[in-house]
Amino acid sequence: MNKKVVLAILVMAAAVSASAPGCMPEPTLAPAEKQPEHTFAVNGSVREMNIYPEMPEFPEREGKSDFVTYCGICHTLKYISNQPDFPAKVWEAEVTKMVVKYHAPVDSAHAKKIVDYLVAIKGK
Repeated sequence: MNKKVVLAILVMAAAVSASAPGCMPEPTLAPAEKQPEHTFAVNGSVREMNIYPEMPEFPEREGKSDFVTYCGICHTLKYISNQPDFPAKVWEAEVTKMVVKYHAPVDSAHAKKIVDYLVAIKGK
């Protein structure tokens, strides 16, 4: 058999076996209280910065799971926590824009729950 074919078969076999369940440990997030802090270090001319993602806390209300699930697919939920309080029409327009313009995979029933949740936590 051609050496290139044998090499290609070995590479593919290694890739398949490495991706088999149980071969690689599942990544886990540390509990919130155990998450590392942001760091900045200078060692001579080398500068190193570690910034860890922060998940804002949102109140438990009807629609929270839809909000976290669907909105978090495309962007960080920090965007929402940084927004001012908006009237319901503005939140409805924002959710509609995400669905129509950016093709967010949200049906009308879930969109309504998301809007209601946003109005409950960031409405005026």
